[in-house]
Amino acid sequence: LVIALRLNTGELVVEVLEQVPQDQIHYVISALPLHHVTSLLKFIVDQLTTSRHLHFYILWISSILTTHGPALKKSSSQIMSTLNGIISALTAQTRSLSSLCDSNQYFLDVILTLGKVQKSQNLSAEMDVF
Repeated sequence: LVIALRLNTGELVVEVLEQVPQDQIHYVISALPLHHVTSLLKFIVDQLTTSRHLHFYILWISSILTTHGPALKKSSSQIMSTLNGIISALTAQTRSLSSLCDSNQYFLDVILTLGKVQKSQNLSAEMDVF
């Protein structure tokens, strides 16, 4: 990960991050030097807006803030834009997922209603036969 961050190659950083098992993220973050943490956070902010692995990158952010939080707090003025980027990206994803869930809920309600209508029509058709 350190080499990928030094090379500053997005595809390589993505490949390295996505090869780390979720239960190993904390160990990778705790071994990461502090000067690479800010660049990793900036990279993850970009991934939050483009990647479909939202939960995975939230786990990375959570681990970074938990492990390096006190040290990052000392340099909070330098990383404030990155932290605001995290908030903005998560807010945008929340809105997107919320509208998708609302739409899915509406379509499920329509399908359930149509199923009930069809079931009642089938029952009335069966009663007409008898």
